[in-house]
Amino acid sequence: MVLVTAACGNVMSRIIPILLQNGIQVKALDANPAVENLKEIGVAETCIGDVHDPDTYKKAMEGCTQVLYQPTLADEEEAQLAWSCIDVAVEMGIEQFVMLSVLHPGMSTLLQHTQKLKAEEYLIYKGLSDGLNYTILQPTHYYHNFPVPIVVEGNCYKVFYDPETKLSLVDAEDVGAVAARVLTEPGHQNATYELVGDEFLSSSEMVDLFNRYTGKNVSIIYETDPEETMKMFSITDWEGYSADMFRHLADTYTKYGLAGNSHVLTWLLGRAPRTFEDFVKREMDKIK
Repeated sequence: MVLVTAACGNVMSRIIPILLQNGIQVKALDANPAVENLKEIGVAETCIGDVHDPDTYKKAMEGCTQVLYQPTLADEEEAQLAWSCIDVAVEMGIEQFVMLSVLHPGMSTLLQHTQKLKAEEYLIYKGLSDGLNYTILQPTHYYHNFPVPIVVEGNCYKVFYDPETKLSLVDAEDVGAVAARVLTEPGHQNATYELVGDEFLSSSEMVDLFNRYTGKNVSIIYETDPEETMKMFSITDWEGYSADMFRHLADTYTKYGLAGNSHVLTWLLGRAPRTFEDFVKREMDKIK
């Protein structure tokens, strides 16, 4: 059985169905009681708990042989939480630890990247010192950060960085397919895989493509007011870590963007990565 952390989040909620489709037995962990609802789609077991308490990881890993680890979003203790989970995995005799990190964790102007770099480093050392079988997956910016239901409802796409800045993108379901492969076949120990799709798009280009695919006339809004930007992510503490993280994110994306190469993802999938059009069609079908 595979323990999946942050199971109710935007990423894992898209990945878990892919794992189930590949015959993987899942135990889902989240602080949100709604994690219980995942049993309705085939999740075998659920665990509700605060990951700031190390006992939560111990309880969650009972009966599991593998871990698919996704960090909590915008937590200033992200690196320490990862270290704790890794330590418990070693203690519990977990046979494989797969970490969802991020593309280019060495980009130091991105606070959440810096946290993940520390987590990756610790995992690598634990692989060396304790023989922990690990794989690190480094996805780029996800398509679902273009939230189709919200865009359709408001007839606009709000962005917090320059709409003309280009980013490499990836479909979370493709990341799920890679995770399923890594969890079910040998040969991925000590590997670090960049997961990047073929498309390199700006927010303006995504809106134009969305309108072309759907026949809609959605506009784009560049939100430059920091407080309004934080509200987009339900952040009310303007001086806290989460707000600081998103300020750095907006500034870095505006100045530099984010770029990667799709060769590794294509090899792991055995096919071309899904496109933004594929994503839009799938999301539109859900709301029809």
